[in-house]
Amino acid sequence: MTDAADYSTGAQVRRITAEFTRRRTRLFLVFATAEGLAFVAAVLAVYVLGLTDPKSGVWIFAAIAIVGGGVLSTLLLTQIRAQQQAIRDVGGTPFPSAGR
Repeated sequence: MTDAADYSTGAQVRRITAEFTRRRTRLFLVFATAEGLAFVAAVLAVYVLGLTDPKSGVWIFAAIAIVGGGVLSTLLLTQIRAQQQAIRDVGGTPFPSAGR
């Protein structure tokens, strides 16, 4: 781990990477919870309350999965771009070569 008083580029890049790793973990947990609740609500609406035919209810599940996938992809790409920009701002290289 790096010292908090270490302001070298490498130390700052490691701190940025650690912070964005924590943010990404939090994002996955919140997203999984929201997606799970959406699926539970769909199951209740289709199978328990019988608001729609189970054969057409499959399309509700598919829509939730497709929309959720798109939202998660967008959130991850936005966060990755923000991390790369933060690393560039401190003078680091977002994708260091393997030979270093």
